[in-house]
Amino acid sequence: MELGTPPLVVATAHPSLDDAVRRFCDELRAETRYFGRRGAAAPKPTLSLIRRLESPEPAIGIAAVVDGAIIGVARIDGAAQAGAELLIAVGQAWRGRGVALQLGVEIVARARDAGVPRIVLRTSHRRSDLRELGSTLGFQVVDRGRGRVDLVRSLEPATRSA
Repeated sequence: MELGTPPLVVATAHPSLDDAVRRFCDELRAETRYFGRRGAAAPKPTLSLIRRLESPEPAIGIAAVVDGAIIGVARIDGAAQAGAELLIAVGQAWRGRGVALQLGVEIVARARDAGVPRIVLRTSHRRSDLRELGSTLGFQVVDRGRGRVDLVRSLEPATRSA
């Protein structure tokens, strides 16, 4: 199901959003986790992903906001071991409604504008929704075996007119 009116997308770097980002991450942590087929059908963000989303480390970060509440966060972690890594999570009630795609389009554009040469989205699952999101955003799938997949996107610097 797509969104009716797209959420407002804002940069997360402003200190006034620190508490809102923390509340969003606390909501992700509080989600019930299921194992087996039920959990595979509705995957939740991992605890390590949530920690990285709320990290104070410098990064390019944005949030999708509806009625003053954060419903999704995307971040480019430039300090990741293998280079710039895309981190993205959407609140449970908003998953499957186009929020991740909206955040992905915006964060890729901001990374390009910031001169980031390459972005990687890592996953330990061969989920079709991640492949679809990556494909729509221009990422190429690299199967690393044992269920691990990297989605990789090279970015060309944005051309600026004088």
